[in-house]
Amino acid sequence: MPAQKNRNRPASPTGPAAAPASGSFPAPGTPPALPARLGGTELAEYLRDPQRSRTVVVISHLPRNPLRYDAAALTAMLAGGAEVYELANGIETRKLESGLGDDMHIFGNAARVYPCGLGWTTRISSPHLLHHAGQLPALYEKIEMEVLAAEHAGRPAAAPATASLPVVAEARVLGFPSADRAMVEMAADGTQAVIRSEDLLPDIPIDWLVSKGQVLSGVLDAAAGTFDVRGLVLPPLSPIKKYRHGDVAMARVVSVRPDHATVLLWPGSTFRIGVADISSNDLDSAEDLLTEDEVVRVRVHYDNGAVRLSMLDVDDDEAAVPAPPLLRGGPPWLDPERPYASIPHRGAPVSVPAPCPAAGAGATLPTAVGHGLDREPPTAAERRTALKTTQLELDSARHTIDELLAETRKKGATDQLARVLQDQVAEHREAAADLARRLNDAERQLAAVKEELARTKASLVQSRQRLRADASRSEKAAGPLFLEPDKQFHYELTQAWAETVPPHDKASHTLGTYRLGQHFLASWSVLTEPQRVRALRAVVDLVADRQGPLRKREPHHLRSNEGAHAAAVMRGHDVCMRLYVEQKTPGALRLHYWKLAGGGLELHEVVPHDVVKP
Repeated sequence: MPAQKNRNRPASPTGPAAAPASGSFPAPGTPPALPARLGGTELAEYLRDPQRSRTVVVISHLPRNPLRYDAAALTAMLAGGAEVYELANGIETRKLESGLGDDMHIFGNAARVYPCGLGWTTRISSPHLLHHAGQLPALYEKIEMEVLAAEHAGRPAAAPATASLPVVAEARVLGFPSADRAMVEMAADGTQAVIRSEDLLPDIPIDWLVSKGQVLSGVLDAAAGTFDVRGLVLPPLSPIKKYRHGDVAMARVVSVRPDHATVLLWPGSTFRIGVADISSNDLDSAEDLLTEDEVVRVRVHYDNGAVRLSMLDVDDDEAAVPAPPLLRGGPPWLDPERPYASIPHRGAPVSVPAPCPAAGAGATLPTAVGHGLDREPPTAAERRTALKTTQLELDSARHTIDELLAETRKKGATDQLARVLQDQVAEHREAAADLARRLNDAERQLAAVKEELARTKASLVQSRQRLRADASRSEKAAGPLFLEPDKQFHYELTQAWAETVPPHDKASHTLGTYRLGQHFLASWSVLTEPQRVRALRAVVDLVADRQGPLRKREPHHLRSNEGAHAAAVMRGHDVCMRLYVEQKTPGALRLHYWKLAGGGLELHEVVPHDVVKP
């Protein structure tokens, strides 16, 4: 950093390590600087310094309150991307407010990002208030993204003497300043640039296309500060190239009607699912079971070359084929673990409003419920109107003050007139502060209602998922169709074979020779209905010798002890075998069977996984 820019920076009493130059995060492994400390007055002077070239994060905390931001952890996470200062709530935060002016203060348990460069006061975001420890991971991530965004916005535009040509380069993804921007750092020289989502897939958030830390190859336009990776966009797939018949896939719901839903396997691959393929209950409506933008699991079927998707009998523990990436080497474009609220909507995000300046330490945020409001929260248009009204009244007050002061200078104001003018100024300031507080209250109430709406919608999604899981189970017969248990089992096995094996595979995968051992029907009778469904699928794969599905069940010898080289359990020349019925669930079931020396199979028992004796 040039010495001229450092000349007016106040020295930290604690002597923090020097941070890297503006606009450049240090390489991995560089020791981070310690959090710096300044008083409120000095910090305000530093923030207002026109030569300041570093983004600053200010943390305020309540003394003797264990709940607070970890300044050292935040400094290490930002790794030199911004300077971190910490103030105790009270005298120091009031000094900072006095030095900066309205709408740029901070108090309580909060953190706020102060950008640098021209017009930084118009780009400052609202403070991030900390109410409980569970918020910390999300708030740290928001602060990191705001620092990246400030670095990108504050970087001066390049003005080379001659236009530079785009070059092919490799870069590492640093993070995501916004939903449609990814910041990257060139591997060769550390130059930073951005990837724009409108250059790739405009309707998809950029963090669904690339992941943090990923190394990409693309074309760097140094003059524009952009990194073009359009060459990594994968061409559209055909479902048959990604999924086999019977595979479970991830899909995103794009619209829901009472009798059907429309889902995406990937952008441009839209399929319709009728309510009959969602629930076995004729009275169910798709609108009661699915939510738009929800990520669901569907089974892929191919009927005479046509793709048919179904949600019936998709087990919660059945492994799904990962969704394909949209960029070469990128993450799966759909992730079942991604929070529901991360799915984008058309509306612009609402920032958390700044606290009211008059609130004291430990004040609680007002909510619509706490104040017992009997009217709807103000809309975005009403808030903008209130803000404009406040600004107009402030301008009018300033104009009146200017006129009165000019009149006083013309006529030679007396002490009495000066006191009258001061009273008028105080009245206007008090009125402006009251309007600002009212606007702040309205914005806080709106944020609280929106947060409650998001929680309610997430709860609705979970309830519908549970309802759909119950409704998607195919209805079974009211009772057995045979008096003899062995004949009833053979009937159910034949029915499961007919439903599971595709038509073109039935000739090559017929049910082979098998018999039931003396303990099999006893173990079968204690299984629940869902367990019998899964056990029947396992027996079908075994008796019909379906090598693909059978290989996933990992059939292996049942050994005489836990040793890796222990002898297999034998019965004369017959060998005892074992395979998976369930996985990743408590008490997962296993099928024990004898491989007969004369050919054929004998089904022995269906037992929990910890039973290892025949």
